[in-house]
Amino acid sequence: MLKKLLFLFPIGLLMLVPSAKADTIGPSCGSCMGSSYTLNYETTADPTVFNIFLKIDTTDFTGPATDYLNSVSLKLVSQSSSIDSVTLLSPLSDGFGTTIAGGLSAQGCSGNGGGFFCSESADKGLLVGGIYTFEWQLALTDPNKLFTGIDQASVKALYVTSKGKQNGITSEEITLDPSTPASPVPEPSSLMLFGTGVVGFAAAMRRKLMA
Repeated sequence: MLKKLLFLFPIGLLMLVPSAKADTIGPSCGSCMGSSYTLNYETTADPTVFNIFLKIDTTDFTGPATDYLNSVSLKLVSQSSSIDSVTLLSPLSDGFGTTIAGGLSAQGCSGNGGGFFCSESADKGLLVGGIYTFEWQLALTDPNKLFTGIDQASVKALYVTSKGKQNGITSEEITLDPSTPASPVPEPSSLMLFGTGVVGFAAAMRRKLMA
């Protein structure tokens, strides 16, 4: 019995390792069309300024392989008046240089939708099949207005055909997660080292009792 417990102990330790997995929606959510979305943020030296990261994985996109990701929009506060400024920092190709207040429609960034901001390509956009990360610097009038609750934020994405015609819009709730865990997460190797020490101690005690 003791041998069995000693064997199972390290396995139990590994099962206790917490996961630092970010919240990702897709590829099978209602309007994701096979794409996956991961939304994170980082704080900065200025408490009112945040770096926002949106990763869009279009490798499993269910539409035509000739479609493009044309526009992306996020809602991270309840009202646009809470946004002091927002700037797209990603060095993306295909002209994703325009960022305005508001959501998106079949024609791209629409300027409508309280709390949303939207970035779009001047051309068709990014060809589906790749993984793309957008980074914005978001300055708020009140940092406490940032949506960090479960499924409190929203993401939208517009896909267009090779001729620039709308071919699908993602519109989903999503969780804005911090980019790093709030507290240090023990590494599996550290826990295994600890477990090995415990197992060794238990074995020594067993030999002493049997002597």
